[in-house]
Amino acid sequence: MNYRLPPPPKGPLEDLKSILPTIGTGILVALFFASPLGAAFFAIFNSLFVLALLTPFILFVGFQIWSSLYTFQDTCPSCGQVPVRALKNGEPTVCLNCGAFSRVNERGDGLELCNNPNDIMGGGSGSLLDALFGSGGDEYGFDGGSSRSSEEERKKVKRQGTIIDVEVERD
Repeated sequence: MNYRLPPPPKGPLEDLKSILPTIGTGILVALFFASPLGAAFFAIFNSLFVLALLTPFILFVGFQIWSSLYTFQDTCPSCGQVPVRALKNGEPTVCLNCGAFSRVNERGDGLELCNNPNDIMGGGSGSLLDALFGSGGDEYGFDGGSSRSSEEERKKVKRQGTIIDVEVERD
């Protein structure tokens, strides 16, 4: 078999010629970074690197300062279970436990309810889906003139407001 392999290096100068481009590249890179242009490159790169490392910490501290200046935290006035954080400008905030809307009172020292706790999204005694998409009736929201009496409405509100507490025990 006849393989066409390159001839082996002939001597020490041939070995030096084979690694000379690598040595030249290394010397040029070292000279670049030793020059003022390389120093400017390092300064820009290091500045961006430090900025990338410090940005999350700066944003976290800034958010904590903003949160302490512009929000108020207190327990929910409806259920009293979960701390609710509301903006101090009076915009309503929803309680994640009971769904009641609350806002900071005018004095700025507590939270007050914006709605009746049994009233979900201002939609009367219906469910959240009824408040969002309308309750019953045809496709245009007309129910044919039938209306419930106030007694039936009160029973429905009482029935929906009943809380059943169940504890489950595992074997």
